[in-house]
Amino acid sequence: MQTQNFSTRTPVKRAYAENYLLISITAFAASVILTRLFLEITGYPQVGNSVLHIAHALWGGLLLIVAIMVPLILSNRWAIALSALLSGMGVGLFIDEVGKFITQSNDYFYPPAAPLIYAIFLLLVLLFLFVRHAGKRSPRAEMYRALGDLRELIDNNLDHLELENLIARLDIAQGSDHPHIAGLSATISAYLHETEIPLVPVKPGLFKRFNRWLSQWGHCLGQDRHRWLIIACLALMSASALFTVLILLYIAISPQATFQDMAALFMTQGEIESVGSGFWFILRITLQTLVGMMAVLAVVLLVQRKDQLGIIAALAALLTSLTGVLLLTFYLNQFSAVISALLQSVILLLVLFYQRWYLEVPDENEEMAQ
Repeated sequence: MQTQNFSTRTPVKRAYAENYLLISITAFAASVILTRLFLEITGYPQVGNSVLHIAHALWGGLLLIVAIMVPLILSNRWAIALSALLSGMGVGLFIDEVGKFITQSNDYFYPPAAPLIYAIFLLLVLLFLFVRHAGKRSPRAEMYRALGDLRELIDNNLDHLELENLIARLDIAQGSDHPHIAGLSATISAYLHETEIPLVPVKPGLFKRFNRWLSQWGHCLGQDRHRWLIIACLALMSASALFTVLILLYIAISPQATFQDMAALFMTQGEIESVGSGFWFILRITLQTLVGMMAVLAVVLLVQRKDQLGIIAALAALLTSLTGVLLLTFYLNQFSAVISALLQSVILLLVLFYQRWYLEVPDENEEMAQ
């Protein structure tokens, strides 16, 4: 037997890692939003007595412990999905009380807490985008994933699509420069080809069913109507951004009490008072003006059917708003910022799906990997 005095332990991206991250990030956002909404509706009740206070950060910590233990104890694929769900919920419940952890007075309502939570969410989204496109289909990586996919065979839960994907991974693994990887993959592949494998009917998971529903909806909508839907959303977004800029500038120029009372119909007192915040006010005005102008540019380009440039301008406007404007808005009014973030996220999805369905050439290898 040939021996080696070195080992390869470089990281290998887990199969379906982006799906697990998406579950975790979605659970994180939902737990924060629903917790704050529940507390606002119920008047911020406390569980405990005159001495004890059972903060929801403790429940978050409990969920995190369970999320850690599940994949350490169980080898099933569903254990990873469960861990992703519980970890997102646990982090959301824990981080929601970040204001208490960063202030001497344990202030849950500390204004910078909301933008800090949102910034963490944006970092997680950035990680998701990186993981979604990271990782080469190398023989060693595909062997890792193939061995993981064999668990479905062991559980008698393998369908013909998963079998085809498993064989494709093994075919890539057979091109390895290491004889033991190539030999093992060839042996498993031969077994799969020569043995009658018990297969189950294809039952797409929730994520695939949602993707299929979206694709069917997109085909029913059609490219022209999809484009005009994006145009309408961007037009409203640009009008809202530029209208807010005009109100804030008018308050700065004419700070009469009468006009401030009128402005209170459209924004909170904190947003009105932010006019005197110097650098941060100028930064917000600049970013919102930029968002409004880029959204107008996107509308013009899409109306002219210059889809590639229009989509780029739309993405620039949305990403600037989601990462810049809303980060500042969360400091002033977290609930209006949450609503804006949700609405703009929906518009972003409309733009991304338009780009995927009508402007990109499908990548067969990437689709198979998903």
